[in-house]
Amino acid sequence: MDILLHHVIPGYTNEPTMMFAHSTCLADIYTSQVEKIYLPEETHSEVAVKLQVTTTQTWESFGDESWKWRLYKSIVDFGWQERVLDYSNHFIFDGRYDPSKNFAHVIHRVAGPALLAQKLLSESLNQPVKIHVIVPERTGQMALETYRSLGISTICTSQKVYGNVVRIIGEGGGFQAVEPELFNIDFAGYKLETPDRVFIARRGNRSLVNNDEVAAFLEQRGFTTLYFETLTTSEKWSIAQNAKVAVAVHGAGTGNFIFNRQGLTPGATKGSGLKLIELYSPCYVIPTYRRFGTVLNGKWCAVRGQITPEMLRYLDFDNAPRNPEKSPIRDPFKIDLPALEMALDYMEVESSHAPKKILAMAQR
Repeated sequence: MDILLHHVIPGYTNEPTMMFAHSTCLADIYTSQVEKIYLPEETHSEVAVKLQVTTTQTWESFGDESWKWRLYKSIVDFGWQERVLDYSNHFIFDGRYDPSKNFAHVIHRVAGPALLAQKLLSESLNQPVKIHVIVPERTGQMALETYRSLGISTICTSQKVYGNVVRIIGEGGGFQAVEPELFNIDFAGYKLETPDRVFIARRGNRSLVNNDEVAAFLEQRGFTTLYFETLTTSEKWSIAQNAKVAVAVHGAGTGNFIFNRQGLTPGATKGSGLKLIELYSPCYVIPTYRRFGTVLNGKWCAVRGQITPEMLRYLDFDNAPRNPEKSPIRDPFKIDLPALEMALDYMEVESSHAPKKILAMAQR
């Protein structure tokens, strides 16, 4: 089988927004004030992609340069028999190029491209197409449950696989504009009754030093505090789909909000979708999810935590290689309540709000 399809993913523009940083005396030596940072308009061009299907075997087995891969290659090079799994007459997508345990990577780097390929092939062939995604042999339960919930069949193997190999060429990671459509799915266990306002806290790396203080501050404004790592996939996606306002400590869990549907219903007015406020460690500001404000027809802004001397030295003076798994990037940080209040005001989140019925899962 040989198929070559061309597709253009639309471009989009992020409107200007704000980041509110921890109170500082940098602007006035005698008066500590919240630093207000203007983020100008940001334009993302359309992306032309090619979808190629070839009946062959996958090219790599591990998809990385791990010691396992090097050992495997050395054995094969010495003439050992290589096993190839036979998936003839099946469409297969090799997702082992990103073996991460990070939920956001699973969703945006593997599942998204696979679902796009499935959609384009179904339209081209005028019949439903099912794509099997190849994942590493020791893929964790989180990733496997994510694929199952998305209706994606997986092949867990470190071997090569023969079948109708699907490749997307030239995407450059530019699937953002079509992700809301790709992830507009019905999933098992959906719960209608979830909080309108949620604070997605975080444990471990890049958690908040003053988490309890921030939680109490937000709960007075009708927010429910949740930890996504304690919830099932259906609970997380239900919360993400239904939320109207979310304050979230930046991390992989924020990627769940791609399932939000508040501003994507027929007849929805401009900007009526999710209002997302991200809380950033000053050592790890990556505006990845700023795009949600556009593609979800909502709004986005950010709050940056307090910079410590160690963080400042690491960021601007040491010139050390960036490693999110090491200090000070991984260190807990403090969020300034006045900065958070400014963000809520900027997003026009009313201060008085009666909390919606809280699920039992919110009490975990």
